[in-house]
Amino acid sequence: MTNEMLLRQVEVVRAITLKKLESIPEDAADIKPKGFNNTIRWNVGHILIVQDQLASQFAGLPQQLPSHFASLFGNRTKPADWDVEPPSLEDLSSLLKQQTEYIKDTLGYRLQEKAVKPFVRLGFEMGTIGEILAFSLHHEGIHLGVIHSIERNIEGEK
Repeated sequence: MTNEMLLRQVEVVRAITLKKLESIPEDAADIKPKGFNNTIRWNVGHILIVQDQLASQFAGLPQQLPSHFASLFGNRTKPADWDVEPPSLEDLSSLLKQQTEYIKDTLGYRLQEKAVKPFVRLGFEMGTIGEILAFSLHHEGIHLGVIHSIERNIEGEK
């Protein structure tokens, strides 16, 4: 896959996420239906923080999001433990857009470079910045699916 093709996928996947986010009312963002670990807002923030960590850490760059985002949206966090006000959906949407531009501008020409260290999941090693970025699209798709499921459950409870 060429750099241009991968960057196009980053744009497409993010546009799908943003389109879904536009359809979600703010008052639904923090509802946690039975059977779910987190909320829509948490999943959106989690997409952001993981993409930031993967794009930055493995390219040797500083993270772009505020440091407290990791305590809100990182692995093994949950809204029930939040002790600060989370960002609005509008703010998260804006950050998602900024992140896409940052990735294109900062990493777009570095996708074939070896990462600072390999990223390993389930025994699979990804060694280039582009491979890690491609994996992040899979991650975003998983959480977008969860967002869809939460939304359907919220609508079913009405």
